[in-house]
Amino acid sequence: MSILIVSDFGTDGHITPVAAELGQRGHQIMVFNPARFPLSIELRVDSTPTGPHAFITWERQDVDLSQVGSVWFRRPGGFVLPEELSVKEVEWLRRECAAFVNGMYAVTDALWVNEPHKNQRADLKLLQLGIAQRVGFRVPAYTVTNSPQHARAFVEAHPNGVIIKGMRIPTLLLDDRAAMMYTHRVTEIDLEQIESVRYGPTFLQSLIPKARDIRVTIIGDELFAVGIESMTMAEARIDFREVDIMDLPHVPITLPEPVALACRQVLRELGLQFGAIDLLETPDGGYVFLENNPNGQWYWIELMTGLPMARAMADLLERGEMERGRAPDYRRGFTPAPRRSRTIEVGSQSVPWSSDLGVAAGGGESRVSANAVATRAWLQRKKGNVMLHVGDTDFNER
Repeated sequence: MSILIVSDFGTDGHITPVAAELGQRGHQIMVFNPARFPLSIELRVDSTPTGPHAFITWERQDVDLSQVGSVWFRRPGGFVLPEELSVKEVEWLRRECAAFVNGMYAVTDALWVNEPHKNQRADLKLLQLGIAQRVGFRVPAYTVTNSPQHARAFVEAHPNGVIIKGMRIPTLLLDDRAAMMYTHRVTEIDLEQIESVRYGPTFLQSLIPKARDIRVTIIGDELFAVGIESMTMAEARIDFREVDIMDLPHVPITLPEPVALACRQVLRELGLQFGAIDLLETPDGGYVFLENNPNGQWYWIELMTGLPMARAMADLLERGEMERGRAPDYRRGFTPAPRRSRTIEVGSQSVPWSSDLGVAAGGGESRVSANAVATRAWLQRKKGNVMLHVGDTDFNER
């Protein structure tokens, strides 16, 4: 049995620490980036008497997906198609590639973190909010509308303030640049342009006073909750992504048991093994649900706090092999190499930095630090020699 990671190794720094942990345990790990299909990777699915049988072939090696115990679906790249094709041919072929690859995923019997179609469903904000209310969370009053009149009425009905946010991906590509659309408070300038609401869905939500932001990351059976002290900087009070997040203290916390149970129930109802839930804590100690990202970033939190999240992800992926009875028994006669760690300054905190990461990347710390915690998306910040990307975008819709 082996573990398959579906992602772009060059831009996804989450792979490195998890691969280091799994490698120490003796697991075979493969990284499949769909961006290499169809030009440099071959895929096939054959009929057999027992059903479809899928293979990935690259560098003259066949990977039998029936021998994969776990699949970690992270941040795969988009298909790269031949340049000589016309625009219409590319559109058609991209849809064909997506149908084939998604079908291949669907017939791969493994533990998925998370199954792609479940990620897509779970990424629907309105579904999340409905589930959160059903399991007992407080959810801010909201409306999503393309009616300027309704939007104006909603703002007037909430005199303590209204925020506006995107429905899904808050980035807008503009030729060679990317614009970030942060959550922000509706202002008089916004109201002067309220007629533009008619051009598309506008997500308005009542402004809830907060003491701090809470990020809850659930990895299998483990829950990691961290308070992000966003009220310590004026620019972070509405959307902490507007500032250098390493300048905001991160504090591991223990959630009240009913809140932790509600977080777990949200993921169960969405059918997920992993989720990154955003809550806010109110000044009176209450908790308000904002959203869940089914494929969110998390490794920056480990770097900021030392919480063993990469270990938890390795445990979860290992479980898929153990359930199939063929995981490597690294616990007998295998002693992991001791971890050599040091601390570095990240914002206002001293955080652990493990040299295991350099081994996993095939290079020294300088190579890993340029890749640590990353997608090609947004909020790239540099502190010392650690480069981090923070946030939850880049969910692939193919």
